[in-house]
Amino acid sequence: MEDQDPADFDPRLGKQLGGYIVVARVADGAMGRVFEGRHPDTKERVAIKVLHDHVARDKVASERFKREYEAASELNHPHVVKVLEFGQTPENSSFMTMEYLVGKELGGVSGKGAPLPNAQVVRVICQTALALDHAHSFGFIHRDLKPDNIFLRATDEGDDVRVLDFGSVKLQMETGAKLTAMGTTLGSPYYMSPEQATGSADVDQRSDVFALGAILHEMLTGKITFEAINVALILMKIMNESPVAPSSKNPTITAAMDEVAQLALQKNKAKRYAGTLQLAEGMLKAYGLEADVKKWASTPTKEIEAALMKVNPASVPPPPPAPAEAVTPAPVVSRRTDSAPPPSTSMMSPAGVSKGLPRGALIGIAVAVVVLGALMMLR
Repeated sequence: MEDQDPADFDPRLGKQLGGYIVVARVADGAMGRVFEGRHPDTKERVAIKVLHDHVARDKVASERFKREYEAASELNHPHVVKVLEFGQTPENSSFMTMEYLVGKELGGVSGKGAPLPNAQVVRVICQTALALDHAHSFGFIHRDLKPDNIFLRATDEGDDVRVLDFGSVKLQMETGAKLTAMGTTLGSPYYMSPEQATGSADVDQRSDVFALGAILHEMLTGKITFEAINVALILMKIMNESPVAPSSKNPTITAAMDEVAQLALQKNKAKRYAGTLQLAEGMLKAYGLEADVKKWASTPTKEIEAALMKVNPASVPPPPPAPAEAVTPAPVVSRRTDSAPPPSTSMMSPAGVSKGLPRGALIGIAVAVVVLGALMMLR
């Protein structure tokens, strides 16, 4: 048995944090380390996120982590990650316990050069829109919506969304401590609204609409909506440039969907959709589907594909052809059109006689055969 790499060992393994035993190290991020936890009695499986020690010493980062728990704990919604506990470790760091998710982040499948299937777009956008609308109803603005914060649980019916990371959340009537200094921005630059890019304090649910619009555009095209070599150029594009129409990158997209993306990504927030549900409804109408976000959010992907095929066959590309099976070719049989009998292969093998013999020798052989046949008839 090989010795364990000391770098992989964590002293928290086997210890108890809150109501759960730390049983395995799962992943590391910029903010903290994620462990698998198990309840000692029920064996319930959970994820335990622990802040790195140096992050825990940062008051703003520590407060943001606490706010992530507080916001998510208020949002009892099937498409918002469920949090269970918040506490302090013996080393004076903070930990948060949440439901254990198996799947992948949307960032792992979108923006990779190829559009996502339209049925998947419908289901994911509808579920995400419902989660954000629920948060907005509590006065919470996410402010950092991006594909990496949209987790996709794989189920038999299709993707099951969990919106993550409410650490950047803003209350529309904020009473708590401010987490950013005046003039700074908060959020991922690729999905930041123009008002966030300018450092404006006037941020509301329409900033989340802009981010969801950028994510929709990316899912439809396979390309990041506002892409550049550095943050400054990304923000300049967000503030000054309109993205290309999705239909120019994806032939299954209609002009109606181009209008949806354009409306969601308006520079002036007053011209955008008023909320994420309105954006999702616009998307459904552009696909030719009934504008019932809840219905399509819970509809299996296969049924969405069938509905899309019915209203617009071009929206569902045909599956790739199955690989052809190897077939042994049948022997080629020569069909003669004259009445002459075929040559005797016992007498003249093409591979043995005709190949490589001079013309005179072939004529001599033919004459000998004829004479021999005549002699045999005379006998």
